[in-house]
Amino acid sequence: ETSPSPPPMRLPAVSMLAAAGPPSHCTSWEASSLTGIPSLERRTTAVPPISDTGVVIKVRAIGLNFADIFCVLGVYEAANKMLSDGSPPNSGGMAQPAGSFCPGLEFAGEAVAVGAAVTNIGVGDRVYGFTRFGAYRTVVVQDAAYLRRVPDSWSYAEAAALVVTGLTAWHGLVELGNVKRGRRVLIHSAAGGVGTAAMQICTSLGAPPTGVVGAESKATWLQERFPEAEVLVRGPERGYAAQLAALPGGGRFDCVLDSLGGKYFSAALESLDPMGRIVHFGATASYGGAKDGLFGLRKWLTLLPGYLSRPWVDPGQLTPTNRGVFGFNMIWLTDRVDLLTAELDEMLDGGGLLARPPAVGAVFPFAQLPDALELLNSGVTVGKVVVEVGDDAEAPP
Repeated sequence: ETSPSPPPMRLPAVSMLAAAGPPSHCTSWEASSLTGIPSLERRTTAVPPISDTGVVIKVRAIGLNFADIFCVLGVYEAANKMLSDGSPPNSGGMAQPAGSFCPGLEFAGEAVAVGAAVTNIGVGDRVYGFTRFGAYRTVVVQDAAYLRRVPDSWSYAEAAALVVTGLTAWHGLVELGNVKRGRRVLIHSAAGGVGTAAMQICTSLGAPPTGVVGAESKATWLQERFPEAEVLVRGPERGYAAQLAALPGGGRFDCVLDSLGGKYFSAALESLDPMGRIVHFGATASYGGAKDGLFGLRKWLTLLPGYLSRPWVDPGQLTPTNRGVFGFNMIWLTDRVDLLTAELDEMLDGGGLLARPPAVGAVFPFAQLPDALELLNSGVTVGKVVVEVGDDAEAPP
């Protein structure tokens, strides 16, 4: 792997005048076919009407996630279904018609209109939030339950980097991984958005984390951010088990947060002590770097080796070793708004994520959103990749 590139030039902060009322149209990045990042196009779309519990947000920053890349590659089932069927009612996101798909899960911006029943958000408030797709827009309409106020000292870019990575880490570690004080935790891709959130949560809970990264430069960056943590630069998949065994304490863990898959998953599973749990939420070792979408030949040639070498878990071996295997994706939580919002508040209260802003490693303007996705897909970034939305984002492409 190569060293992380310096972040692009940041856009100056801008303000929005809400006096004119909510806009009727906005600019979005959408795709009519999920065949890769180049399938995204800038379009003008109508802003849907606001409900009694809704909030209209002038977006100022968008957080990017690997799930966005899986969506545009055509390997994310929920995105494929939304493209073919449109968004279901009360789905926790912007309404999308069949035949067009707008990615994006998290954003931050200014509330420019609120529904009659909204009490926690007012016009002019700086807010951040989650949406079931549709965040790649200059205007988002979302239910107030999915929104929180931006801390006073945080930028919009920092706020847009919190929700998805933080909730993913919290749900994986605490809800599924049973991480508590004193538990030993192994975190794959620890220098990324979810990884740094997981490192922060473990540190706050008193559960010593070992962060795994793919390059020396990332290890240096992560060690500076978490000086008390153990950091490991992973080598090839076949030698990973030996690397873990050479760690202090023999490389034994109570929980593994896995986003790599492949033989990294298999070795990490074997590193679990009795009652240990591995939580799998991604497979960048298999899918990372793919360029084409569902029907692209290069995509299948890229993914076939990883697909054929997927790890197999023998349920019969889980019983005698007293280990557990969990898998999850964040979209499922949008079907349980009560659970999602409860976990969001628990994360903010107990995860230590408000103690300091998330690490933002690269910032792009809205017009260069596909370039930002390409950089994220390259695997060289640290922290979060964020797109800032200036007033010029409404200009024709």
